[in-house]
Amino acid sequence: MIALLWWGAPTAVVMAEQPSSPEVGMDLVWPSPPLEARIRYLGSVATPDDIGRKKGFWTKLVEFIRGPEQENMRQPMAVAVDANGRISVADPSEKQVHVYDQKKGDYEVITDANVSLEYPLGLAVDNKNNLYVSDSDLKKIFVFSATGDFIKSVGSDAQLQRPTGIAIDLAREWLYVVDTPAHDIKVFDINGGELLRVVGKRGKEKGEFNFPSYVTVDRAGNLYVTDTLNGRIQMFDHSGLLLGEFGKFGNGSGDFSTPKGVVVDSEGHIYVADAGFDNLQIFDTQGRLLLFFGEAGQAPGEFWVPTGLFMDQQDRLYVADSYNNRIQIFQYLKVGAHE
Repeated sequence: MIALLWWGAPTAVVMAEQPSSPEVGMDLVWPSPPLEARIRYLGSVATPDDIGRKKGFWTKLVEFIRGPEQENMRQPMAVAVDANGRISVADPSEKQVHVYDQKKGDYEVITDANVSLEYPLGLAVDNKNNLYVSDSDLKKIFVFSATGDFIKSVGSDAQLQRPTGIAIDLAREWLYVVDTPAHDIKVFDINGGELLRVVGKRGKEKGEFNFPSYVTVDRAGNLYVTDTLNGRIQMFDHSGLLLGEFGKFGNGSGDFSTPKGVVVDSEGHIYVADAGFDNLQIFDTQGRLLLFFGEAGQAPGEFWVPTGLFMDQQDRLYVADSYNNRIQIFQYLKVGAHE
């Protein structure tokens, strides 16, 4: 696979070979040296053991008697990380949300007597570390505290047909919900739960959608929508004004096959997971391709149907590598950061 680099060279395109699978201690980066690295592979999470979970006496005793419980992800579709480093993963095939506490080495599944999740598909975190979970079958967004307790739900059958990707504008305290079969984005107030407005309708024109799937909000409050069956990303300001669009179906550089998750780093670069190409593509705000990395496979840095993405405040990129049953973690490297 080839990685295309455009950073620092707006009038030229530089090509770099895809790194091979890393050996122990190898620094896996894109693009390969001698070009300056922009993405570094950090690791992956597939089981609680990957975060160094510490098992207590009773857990070990139960496992000795019954055998170890199956705790692997089955089909992660979305990932979110709170300010304390807890990684939450939506796993609709298991009807679960896994939570991995990297600092404490703890693992749990969100369970609450008030809520029985059916098809959790989207995740978001607010300023209080509350976790928002969209359930496509139940047609609601459920809100849980940082300790996993149910707080409330947002949305209803009358408002949502099938909620999928979600994102929060932290400054305005708005919840954006992709309503895929309705071909629009619903905007809710996260405090009172009121539906504030609807963005878009079905179509191929600018500002219209054809089965959108994922959504994100950048640090300025701009909205990015993966317009999946139109093969593009559309960008809006907080008032719903269209700022631009990029992408089309095809096999060329910067084209899409099946665009899914979208996120934006601290410098405004736009990352798009392509479940058809099994890679991630990175664009500037003008929609110009800067770099793409990944290919089909199971090794570190390879993907099998990547879907949901999350970018934390330290520019760590989390990828729901769905059919590889894991979350892969990468670091965006600013200029000179690798030195």
